[in-house]
Amino acid sequence: MALESLKKGDESRGARRWLREFFLEDWTLKVLAFVITLGLWYAVTTQRAPATMRLRAVQLDFILPENVQIGNDPVDEVDVTLEGSQSKLADLSARNLIARANVTDLKPGDRVARLTDRNVEMDLPEGVHITEVTPRTVTLHLEPVVERSVPVEVRFEGEPPDGFKQLGFQVTPDRVRLSGPESHVQAIERAYTETISLAGQRDSLTLPQVAVDIPDHKVTPLDPTVSVRVEIAEDQLERRFANVPARAGNGVAVTPANASVTLRGPRSVVESLRPEDVRLVINVAADGTPTPQLSLPPSADGRVVLVSTSPSEFSIGR
Repeated sequence: MALESLKKGDESRGARRWLREFFLEDWTLKVLAFVITLGLWYAVTTQRAPATMRLRAVQLDFILPENVQIGNDPVDEVDVTLEGSQSKLADLSARNLIARANVTDLKPGDRVARLTDRNVEMDLPEGVHITEVTPRTVTLHLEPVVERSVPVEVRFEGEPPDGFKQLGFQVTPDRVRLSGPESHVQAIERAYTETISLAGQRDSLTLPQVAVDIPDHKVTPLDPTVSVRVEIAEDQLERRFANVPARAGNGVAVTPANASVTLRGPRSVVESLRPEDVRLVINVAADGTPTPQLSLPPSADGRVVLVSTSPSEFSIGR
C-alpha cells in the first residue's frame, strides 16, 4: 500500500510540474503564437465573408436586336454595385470591366431600357454578382440598319509650285456604300476623303488607298478607301524657232530646206531647247502628201509638239 501511495504521489507531482511549465515557462512566446493564430483565423474569416463594392464609371455597351442600331447618344457609363468575398472584390477595377445590357427584346423606336442584374452582364469572378446598376433606366432611340451609296468628294489642300497646276483628278470608285442607323445614313449627301496635300507637288499622283472620312461616328463606310489619281502638269509654253533645217527621211533633198516652226510643251523643256536641237523630218503620208515631223533630243522627245510650220507645205526632190 505504501508503495502504491508513493507512486500516485509522484504522478500527481509530475502532472503539476508539467502544467506549471506549460503555462508559466516561455509564456511570452506562447502568447505571441496565440495572437498570430488568432489574427490568421480572423483574416481568413474576414476575406471569405460576403462584402459589397461600388464600381463607378464602368463602360456600358448594349447587346442589340439583329439589324438594329442606336440612333441617339445614351449614357455610356454606369455605376455597378457588386457582392462577393472581399478577396475577389479587391482585385476588380472599373477600368478593366464592361457592363453589357441585353436589350434584344426591344423593337425600333423610342424605348426605355431597364438596367438590372437580370439583363446586365459582366465578366466577374465566380461568386461575385451584380446587385444594383445606376442609373436604373436609359432612353434608347432604336433604328433599323440601312445601306446607301453616296458620291465621293476629294479634299485637297495647298497648291503646286509656280509654273505648275492641277489639271484634274479621278477617284475610283466615285461612289461608296454607307451603313448605319437609318436617319444618320439618310442625312449624309456625300462622303469626303482624307485631305490630300498638293503643296510643292510637281508630278502627277496616284494614291491607291485614300481613307474615306465620315464625321458621323454612327455611320460606317463599307468601302473605307478609294483610289485617287491627280494630274499635275507644268505650264505650257509656245516658242518659235527660225531657220530650222528640213530633210527627208530617206535623205532626199527637201524644198524648202529650212523653215520656221512653232513648238509647244512644258515651259522648262521648251525653254531649254537650243535652235540646233530642233530638226524637221519630212515623211510621205499614206496619201502621198509630205508631212513634217519633229526631231528633238531625248529629253524633249514626246513632251514637245509641233504646232505649225512656215511654210506649211514641202516637196521632196526625186
